[in-house]
Amino acid sequence: MVEENTWLRKTAWNKRDEYYTPPILVNAILPYVPEGSAVWCPFDTDESEFVIALRRKGFVVIASHIWTGTDFFSCQVPACDCIISNPPYTRKLEVFERLYKIEKPFAMVMGLPILNYQQVGTFFLDKDLQLLIVDKKVSFDGNTASFNNSYFCYRMLPRDIIFAHLEHNNSKGHFVESRMATSKPGKAV
Repeated sequence: MVEENTWLRKTAWNKRDEYYTPPILVNAILPYVPEGSAVWCPFDTDESEFVIALRRKGFVVIASHIWTGTDFFSCQVPACDCIISNPPYTRKLEVFERLYKIEKPFAMVMGLPILNYQQVGTFFLDKDLQLLIVDKKVSFDGNTASFNNSYFCYRMLPRDIIFAHLEHNNSKGHFVESRMATSKPGKAV
């Protein structure tokens, strides 16, 4: 278990956890979701771009989120074939700990710089890890992103490392905000 006093877990809620995946980054994982899969999106509402895109492709999707009363860390795992989402950044190691215990294929959006931290490197030493690395620093808010967010996966990809091309980085004139961001509790629509 991750130590409570580390920088990786400061609070149960943190402003840095409030970033919602834009459609262009969601599209990068879609080719790797096995046909006919039931997908659990544990950090998502029905307005999440993951949920919307996966349902459009014909997947059965179970959306759950703390806003709707489902806490990923204590809930029962729904019947699913794989797990796809963008987890809370400040609880990244706790998320990965639970995912590896669940033992289902997963794909989680996470900033590649986390690989620079010893705790993360130590955690993954004895784990099977796959990476789907996009070739752009995708913006979540319209501003130029400061680092690359890609997919940390387990048993989702045909190879351990795959690079994916994106047409743009979702900033400036290309910006499309996640519908989940515009539907979050307390935000005026």
